[in-house]
Amino acid sequence: MKKLILLLLTLLMFSAMSAIEVDLDESIKLARENNKDIQAEEYSVKSAKWGKFDALSNFLPRASFNSTIVRIDDDTYDEATQVMQVPVLSPMGIPTGDFIPFSSSAMGTGFHQTSYTNSITVQQPIFNGGKIILGYQLASLAKQQAEISLENKELDITYTVASTYFGYLKFKDIHILTQKSLASSVSHLEKVEKNFDVGTAKKSDILQWKVKLNNDKTSNFEIENGLEEIVSFWQNLIGSEESIPTKIQLEMYDVEINDLAAMKAVEITNAKQKFLKKVELASPTLNSIDLINKMMKKSYWMAKGNFLPSVNMQFDYQIESDDEFDLSGEDNWNLVAAVSVPLFTSGSNFSKVKQAKYELLKTKKQTEYVRDNYLIAAENVYNKLITNARIVQDNKIALEFAKENHKLINQLFEQGMITNSELLDAEIMLFGSEMNLISSYYDYVLTKFETKKYKGEMEE
Repeated sequence: MKKLILLLLTLLMFSAMSAIEVDLDESIKLARENNKDIQAEEYSVKSAKWGKFDALSNFLPRASFNSTIVRIDDDTYDEATQVMQVPVLSPMGIPTGDFIPFSSSAMGTGFHQTSYTNSITVQQPIFNGGKIILGYQLASLAKQQAEISLENKELDITYTVASTYFGYLKFKDIHILTQKSLASSVSHLEKVEKNFDVGTAKKSDILQWKVKLNNDKTSNFEIENGLEEIVSFWQNLIGSEESIPTKIQLEMYDVEINDLAAMKAVEITNAKQKFLKKVELASPTLNSIDLINKMMKKSYWMAKGNFLPSVNMQFDYQIESDDEFDLSGEDNWNLVAAVSVPLFTSGSNFSKVKQAKYELLKTKKQTEYVRDNYLIAAENVYNKLITNARIVQDNKIALEFAKENHKLINQLFEQGMITNSELLDAEIMLFGSEMNLISSYYDYVLTKFETKKYKGEMEE
């Protein structure tokens, strides 16, 4: 059995040596580069930038070249060009009896069966009820919202990578404990079996250690499966199939854990208020909520703009209107200033203003509710951080007691002063205390990263 355990440990060490270790900062960097959700959000930002440019173009004039070809059917052309006899009138308006021939084709402007008209039109909006300005402001806010959405997505991915990273390390440390417990169970079982052979142990002692050995094997198997699952998920997040997380020294968090665990009620209150202030200032989620309210206000003002007049300028320059496409016909131009004042729209504009108003009020209430819940959640996470720091301290003390107890029980067992069951209980207590301490360390680290996520911080 010992040889089997040594073989398993050797295989695990070999597989660990063949893999590439990646620290947390590098894994976060890789995830940001490879994650498809982040890439999609980056495209959204680029799309929003072009949307802003499009809104800006509404302030500028628009020029177009227009070309038309008109073909009149033969009958209509023949009828229009037919020569008519027009009577000549005297100065008194009395017919003189003379006639002059007349046809449309003889007019100065000319009349063609096929005519070509080419012109250039320039349009310049002057004022349209504020819609152009508000449209540009909305596009600018939409760009900011896309950037915040990208930042939020990066924070989510960062936290997911960190939680998976530390989850793997937690399983890895627990795996070491289960192997240690398994080796201890094997060793004790062999001792008890030898003692049984010489008549100093009972059959029930052997059965108790066999049950524990079986449980240790099952736990070890479950943790190995968990390790495979979590490392596969982590590798998929960062886009690297040959990597494993770099082990960290949990003791590096001892100073801050001790500081947090030693804080008094007043200190906790002050620290929490400072934390919440940072959340209010820097949280992308809260910034996004503020932007939503601003966008709804702009939409409300845009609806009000429907009651205002609009002014537009248009310049038309006709290059030619001729029977041939040669751009050499007679030219002319005109300038139009168009003013439109809405007088009655059957209540449509009024309805749009009312609809926009209540949408704005609805959004305000919804965002206030979300904001309040978000700050409550942030406060709870900070409370959890303090609690987890204290749990680490408690588990340290519990582990010290468990080690001392285990040492004493082993000495007494060697002297034959206690039963096998008591030794077994001490083993289970020690293993449980070690596992609790490791779990509480990683719970603290993950909660710390969660507080960073609320503050909009992505670095360790």
